[in-house]
Amino acid sequence: MDGRLTPAISAWAAALPDVIAEAFPHSGTETRQALVGAAGVRVFRAGRSILEQGDETSLALILDGHVAVRRTTVDGRQLIMRIVGRGEIVSILPLASRPASADAVALTPSPAAVWRGSEVRTLATTDPGFAVDILDQVLATFEDVVGRLDGLLYQNALRRVARVLLQHSELFFAERPVLTRAHLPILVGTSREMTGRVLRVLEAQELVSRVGRTRLRLLDPAGLAAVAAGSDGSPDGGESESPFGLTHSAASINPLPTIVRLARSAPVARQRAG
Repeated sequence: MDGRLTPAISAWAAALPDVIAEAFPHSGTETRQALVGAAGVRVFRAGRSILEQGDETSLALILDGHVAVRRTTVDGRQLIMRIVGRGEIVSILPLASRPASADAVALTPSPAAVWRGSEVRTLATTDPGFAVDILDQVLATFEDVVGRLDGLLYQNALRRVARVLLQHSELFFAERPVLTRAHLPILVGTSREMTGRVLRVLEAQELVSRVGRTRLRLLDPAGLAAVAAGSDGSPDGGESESPFGLTHSAASINPLPTIVRLARSAPVARQRAG
């Protein structure tokens, strides 16, 4: 972990019991006291890792700010799976005795409380309410991941970019944005070139505009929502780019027609061979 203590650390340590109560509402008093006593509270600067992929499993609770849960594939490609804030955990499988499956990277200065996975696991075995609270947060993470997979498999790049911009509109279009154009490719799962082409399409439709080198401005929220929902009349079966740099059409994702065609041709092939 790479963090930095600041003078504000004592204030966040004092706020920790309230955030624990928000994050784990079914936990017992003894569990909350144990969490307060065992927590390592730090403030992480923007760009710093709170947890690192491959490290020993830990549980990190965000006390304020915004943090990206980011996974790196075996070939070095990165994908932001989720963005979390106050009262949410960034560990995907906090009770598992296995290496962390993703990084947790601060997008803004973010105070966080961190516990060793073994400590949390011990508390969860003696406090069913605490275990249920952790499970609820884990399921919320997996729900986000399933939604992302749905977009990657069945939506073209135009819809995916519009959907991400809409989902994180408060972070992209704020007066002081947390997310910039540089974050779009790893949020959407496309290359920078593909993302740039999509942004030019959205600009031509007067839905968003690029501002300066990094920012975006929202021009037509309803229009952007229509593109994200696929109800604007734009074709959804066109060429799309996967997070692995491959292009495919929406129709090519379903292997059933190919399987049926091969099955039907098999008897003919055997007759010719005979």
